[in-house]
Amino acid sequence: MDEPITREQAVEVLKTVFDPEIPVNVWDLGLIYDLQVDDGSVAVKMTLTAPGCPIGPQIAAEIEEKMLAAGAKHATVKFVWSPPWTTKRVTPDGRLQLQILDIPV
Repeated sequence: MDEPITREQAVEVLKTVFDPEIPVNVWDLGLIYDLQVDDGSVAVKMTLTAPGCPIGPQIAAEIEEKMLAAGAKHATVKFVWSPPWTTKRVTPDGRLQLQILDIPV
């Protein structure tokens, strides 16, 4: 019997999804506000760098598809706008990637 997806596996999946305008993954950009993994179901609450970003639905679909491919039984992505995203949410790895690209953080 297959084991349900773990939180660690879900984080690794999120690290494969990139913001198309900033070449850093959504996890390291700090766009993920909440990640719940329960008995094979994955629920993600995330934001975008800008609320009017037109590619939000594409990012959500990519996350859901990749979670299912990684073994999740069910995956949902919900966008939240509070608190607003700031560069303070970027992980140390994300900061390094942005600095390499000459993007100030």
